[in-house]
Order: sequence, then C-alpha cells, then structure tokens
Amino acid sequence: MIKNILFDMGGVVFVQDSAEAFRRFREAGIDPDYYMGAYGQKDFFLDLEEGKIDADEFCRRMAKAAGRPSVSWDEAQHCWLGFKKDVPVKRLHFLLELRKHYRLFLASNTNPFIMAYMRSNQFCADGRPISDYFNHLYCSYEIKYCKPSADFFEYILRDAGMKADECLFLDDSRKNVETAEALGLHGFLVGPDEDWTERLSKELGERQ
Repeated sequence: MIKNILFDMGGVVFVQDSAEAFRRFREAGIDPDYYMGAYGQKDFFLDLEEGKIDADEFCRRMAKAAGRPSVSWDEAQHCWLGFKKDVPVKRLHFLLELRKHYRLFLASNTNPFIMAYMRSNQFCADGRPISDYFNHLYCSYEIKYCKPSADFFEYILRDAGMKADECLFLDDSRKNVETAEALGLHGFLVGPDEDWTERLSKELGERQ
C-alpha cells in the first residue's frame, strides 16, 4: 500500500523551460551545454546542487567561467529561474487533496537560488511557499546527494523513516525513476509537459 509520495520539482511540480534557462546563461556568458548538457550537470554547477559550494562561491566561479569581474546573486538567480515556466495551481490544489491521505515529499535536485524563490510567497498564484504543499522538502544541496545516485533515495527513506515499497516516486527523468525502482520504490515517469494529476489519481486508486 502506498503511504508516501515523492515528487520531483522541475517538470513535475512546475512546468519546466530548459531552453529559456539556457538562453539566460548564454546571455550571462556561460555555455550551458557544457555545464548542463545531455549527460547531466558537471563542474561547479554540480558542486552547487550537491551542496559542495554555496551560492556566493557559485557566483565567483560563474564570473570566472564567463570571463567577467563579478556575477551578482540576483543575476545568477535570474538565470536559474529560467527553468520555471509555470506553476499550475491545479497541481498544487491536487497536492493539498493528496495530503489528506498521504505523506508528500519534495525530492529534487536543486540549489539555493531556485529554492529561495520557491520558499517565498512568489512561488505560486495562491501566494503560498512550496513548503505549504509538502510534509518535507528534500533538496539535493541540503542533503548533499543528487539523483540518480542511490544515496539520494536511501537518505530520504532513512531520514523520513519510510519503507521503500510504501513509496511512489514521480519524476520526468527515466534514469531517476529506474534508480528509485531498483531500490524498491514504485516509479511514475512523467511525460514532457504532462498534466499527470488524473493518471496519478487512477494509479493510486488501483493500488488501494
């Protein structure tokens, strides 16, 4: 029986726009294809999301990579927030309904620039922070692990005291879903720009 549901953020909770984020980073003098290409993040971009460096150090390294004297915190955040295209209120209201019956967790590769926005009242049209929709937020830069590492999921299961076979995990990355399933969680792969609410309702109904 499913008791806990884990949600990725970009591409699941909010509609993602990688092209816009890449455009903003290019405008700032960074080659996003190198740092965030098809094989995932690397170098100081990965260090940020694994919590190995903080936001200020990221700004310093971004400036160095771009050949500039400096990059401000606000400019770096502007680049990162290019990933957020829209936060459908329908999904958020659905999460509030789910919380009446399940424990909900955010399980995201993310960083302090994005989360400063998500944890503010700017997050959505309802004027509420993302924390209002989940029992707990597990962010890669805070737990020091990134998906698709098994350590990411094992940390969450251990910290929340959950059994893998009682968890359903939603993500738009097949690799992340496959890692979760290998550990015994139930996987739910979200398609590009999919409104997954009805399909999830149906699956949860079938698992009761």
